Amino acid sequence: MSEAAVSLGAWIAFGDLAGPVLVAMLVLGLAVGVLQTATQIREQSIPFVVKLAGIAVITTLAGRLMMGGVEDYATRLIVALPGLVHG
Repeated sequence: MSEAAVSLGAWIAFGDLAGPVLVAMLVLGLAVGVLQTATQIREQSIPFVVKLAGIAVITTLAGRLMMGGVEDYATRLIVALPGLVHG
């Protein structure tokens, strides 16, 4: 594994871990914003509570899949570490 592959693998693992949560927060934030605009409710705690519940649901349902990418990357990195250190 080269240094470039280490960097690329880290970005892919980050995407696997953070991607589902970021997409869910984007969708939930947009939906709550549209709903609040339509109903003219200006309460700021509503989006926070909805997003917090969304994070809990996403990490509960997809947590194993999200950690799979990080686990694969960590395994490949640990195996390749001697070659990276000794060049």
